[in-house]
Amino acid sequence: MIHRISLLALLLLMFTGHALRAQKLTFPINIHTGENIETCTGAFTHSGADTLTPYQNNENYKLTFSAPQDQGEELYLNVFFRFFELGAGDVLSVYDGEDETAPLLFEATGTSLKGKQIWSSGTSLHFQFVSSASDPARGWWGEISCFSLCDAFTATVTSETGSFDFCPEVQNITFFASSTYLGGNWQGSDNDRVYQWNFDGTIKFGKEVNHSYPGPGAYPFRLTVTDNANGCETDTIVTLRLATFPDFTGTRPSADTVCAREPFSLFGVINTTIWTGFPTQVDTIAFINPDNPFVSVLEFDVFPEEFSIQNGNDIDRICVEIEHVNHGHVSFSIECPSGSSIFLKDFSQGGAHLGEPVVFNDALPGIGYAYCFTPTPAYGKLNETAFRYHDYTDLEGTLYFNQPYLPAGDYTPQQSLNFLAGCPLNGPWTLRVTDNTSNTSGHITGWSLFFEESFYPDSLIFQPQIVQEQWYDHQGNTLSGNPANTTLQEAGEYTFKFEATDNFGCRWDTLVQVVVLPLPKAEISSDPELPLCEGDSAVFRISPVNAGDQLHWVYQWMMEGASLEGRTYDTLWVKDPMTYMALVMDTLTGCQDFFTLALSTRNCDLRIPNVFTPNGDQINDFFEIENLENYPGSVMVIYNRHGKKVFENSDYYGNWWDGGNQPEGTYYYVLTYVRQGIRKQVHGAITIVR
Repeated sequence: MIHRISLLALLLLMFTGHALRAQKLTFPINIHTGENIETCTGAFTHSGADTLTPYQNNENYKLTFSAPQDQGEELYLNVFFRFFELGAGDVLSVYDGEDETAPLLFEATGTSLKGKQIWSSGTSLHFQFVSSASDPARGWWGEISCFSLCDAFTATVTSETGSFDFCPEVQNITFFASSTYLGGNWQGSDNDRVYQWNFDGTIKFGKEVNHSYPGPGAYPFRLTVTDNANGCETDTIVTLRLATFPDFTGTRPSADTVCAREPFSLFGVINTTIWTGFPTQVDTIAFINPDNPFVSVLEFDVFPEEFSIQNGNDIDRICVEIEHVNHGHVSFSIECPSGSSIFLKDFSQGGAHLGEPVVFNDALPGIGYAYCFTPTPAYGKLNETAFRYHDYTDLEGTLYFNQPYLPAGDYTPQQSLNFLAGCPLNGPWTLRVTDNTSNTSGHITGWSLFFEESFYPDSLIFQPQIVQEQWYDHQGNTLSGNPANTTLQEAGEYTFKFEATDNFGCRWDTLVQVVVLPLPKAEISSDPELPLCEGDSAVFRISPVNAGDQLHWVYQWMMEGASLEGRTYDTLWVKDPMTYMALVMDTLTGCQDFFTLALSTRNCDLRIPNVFTPNGDQINDFFEIENLENYPGSVMVIYNRHGKKVFENSDYYGNWWDGGNQPEGTYYYVLTYVRQGIRKQVHGAITIVR
């Protein structure tokens, strides 16, 4: 049985509240089970009839929808499932025809049809719903509509990469076209279709075409497909975007010149550039003083006429690039096309620079900073923000110390941007900058105005986003983080690369150089050599590895890490056994290094025997003195008991007395040696036993 729903019946049901939601006739599957309903409108629902009431367990219903065929042309059926949620084990089967003998299109479960459309190839769609005994869910809400064959004819464009965002160096791009009927009973083949491309007036034909582009920007183009077999035509507009070149200003090392082994940081800054298909900023160099106010206009004509400012949030930012000697002496105002205006900054007491002015030469522009006024500022009002202080060298070469200035950034406007509500977007927007004091001056270096991003279509404005950043060292190895912290061991000039990737897949990089200065190279020697005899002293001396380097060196000795006051020479007298350290600084480079030497000692006391047995058994055959090797050049003289000299040697160590041909008995020796520069003598008796 087919039910025809007339327009009058639909209106009556809509106003009698016959299970409708949002003024739409609903067809719950349980109420209309087994029916074939002819309609081009309404909502197909589960038994709960809305998205809040769940269906029941153990349901088994069937329902067919058919497109009316008395409209003068053949119609087909479309159902768009705005909501779809089935419980575990529950299934909605969809057939491309009037009953289950038709081709099965879907066995939908879970949320599989949410946000999807079903197109019939004939005049009908048949649905069967079966729920299990498990927990039911909230069902579905499908919106019914009819379409003609040509309504279902669609065209699709793809690129060689599958994306329409490219890097600017990829200037010749291949595009592919296809077309299809979404459902519908169409005749003929793809050979009956003509594919025509319009690239800003350049016409090309075919399913595959190439087109080249001059550089960064957004380039919309149109594909039109004509199906001669069915008399249908469709088109689609695609916007290709070539990424803009970024700005690496601010990418730098923490110091251009460092010492070897000195830690330093690499700061990577990349600012992507906005592309707009219309003017958004004015670049200029304009002198301002009381006799030369700045007046400049940005005019827009790209927005729909009905677009206007509803509140201050509709303005993204207004930026003024300026350098001036005294910020209190200038005011900024903006006037919209309808004549409303506000002060972005008014006159005030002042006292700080804007940007980096050339104070003593009005004719030479300085470096302008961008002062932006936004609904989401980082700073308060420009006149109320605390000064910062910095040193800078102007473009004339004058160095300024500890100068007060206001940093570039986003500020709160003097008057609320809400006062511009009602202003149309299209038309002239006028910036005025006024100077009220003689003897101070400055320059405007540009200004810009951007509205809230949603006002702009993609074909008019875009800005790539950075998705990855990476530092590389001079050998191509990756460094961790940004900023990246590193050190270099050896002197030289080193190049580092900062690389960033944007969401277009483009890789950009810039190079920075760091000069690494050598450290002082030295060694500490001891006189005498170590280990030292216990109780003796030594002189530590710092000697350069390369002759002549020490001409610009200064020294500081330390003991166990503590500085020794006044010990600032290249030598140090030491006695106590511990570790000594010398800090050596090269005054030409400012580089310094530490050198250490530990004072060690040994027992050098002489151990002189009182008897020896020169009998040839190789045991105690000589008059040997232990530790005498510490006193080279020692003189030994030996006398018999009558005072007659029987032995003498001027370097006794190793030249031991073997008793000669002297008989057993007691002898007397005199040992003379030098310790720490002092001549000493030891007297004693030695007995020969044979």
